[in-house]
Amino acid sequence: MKKILTELSIIIFSVCFISVANACDIEGLYDNYQAVYMPSTNTWTTIGMVDDRIVLTKKTTEGSGSYSQYYFGNDKLAFSLKSNFEFIKDGKLIGVDNAGLKYYEITYDEKNKKFVETPLQAKSLQELFPNVEIIKISQFTNNEITIKKEAFKEKKILLVNDTDKYFHKYTYKSANVQPTDIKGLIKVNRIGKVKFSLYGDKTTILTIKIKNGEKCTCIENCKCAFNCELEK
Repeated sequence: MKKILTELSIIIFSVCFISVANACDIEGLYDNYQAVYMPSTNTWTTIGMVDDRIVLTKKTTEGSGSYSQYYFGNDKLAFSLKSNFEFIKDGKLIGVDNAGLKYYEITYDEKNKKFVETPLQAKSLQELFPNVEIIKISQFTNNEITIKKEAFKEKKILLVNDTDKYFHKYTYKSANVQPTDIKGLIKVNRIGKVKFSLYGDKTTILTIKIKNGEKCTCIENCKCAFNCELEK
């Protein structure tokens, strides 16, 4: 019995560890995974058993510009997305366009009987990721931005693209970064520089400078760097 419980604990730990951002409250969806929509509660899950459930299976298209598609049980296409990775949190289905650093919520339009993909703004993203600092691409000046991190604490950052730029094949060049299935979501555990660019192309580099400091409480689009009001 003890051996069985130990093995079960290891399995649960492993599932938590490999999930997106290492957070068990986010259910990542990969090829052949099922997403279940429950019209009665207007929520998403992976294991719903209610009578009115709609079960969909994820497939990722082939090629460098791949995107997600979801199919009904009869292999009929239900919808295609701009995103190439999705997750479920708090009953919501969220799509992540990793090439565009953009984020969407997938909902069901009861009137037109179809699933729709709606862009998420910074406020909604902050609710989904309450412990993450959101950084918009438009906040970079000369392709650089400086942010603060409390000493000896991990910092989580979510890059959000509010421009017409495209970030296909961009990667991070830093030992300071722990990447996740969400390209724009990174974790840093020390001060330094994080460079985000096309491989080997210096002209595309976006640089995030991380310095020790207290949390800023300025308005959302603040660019005042270290002169802002600090949290007491």
